[in-house]
Amino acid sequence: MKLVKVVSSLAVAISFLGMGSQVVSASTEIAPLGKAEEMVTNPEIKKGEKIIVIVKDTKKQTVAVYNKNAKKTHKTVKMGKKFTAKAVKRVHGKKIVKVSGNKWLNTKDVTEY
Repeated sequence: MKLVKVVSSLAVAISFLGMGSQVVSASTEIAPLGKAEEMVTNPEIKKGEKIIVIVKDTKKQTVAVYNKNAKKTHKTVKMGKKFTAKAVKRVHGKKIVKVSGNKWLNTKDVTEY
């Protein structure tokens, strides 16, 4: 009977050690964030500030261009493109930034630099 208790307690101790090492190895394997995921958008952009386009979808690498009525156009702008904010306005609850001519970008897609 004592032999059974010793063997079972030894088996339980080994299983706990095995589980602890799996937890440690899983917690140490954290992938670093990509550049687009690290940057935080700034919805408080003002006229005349320098802004840069960022993306949340790292596969596509582009953001939509809007018109002055905050409707999407067929145009896109690539990530990393730099602009100076010409104007900022809110239309239908969406805050947009004028970057040139008739190109407007959502403030969620740009940040200051």
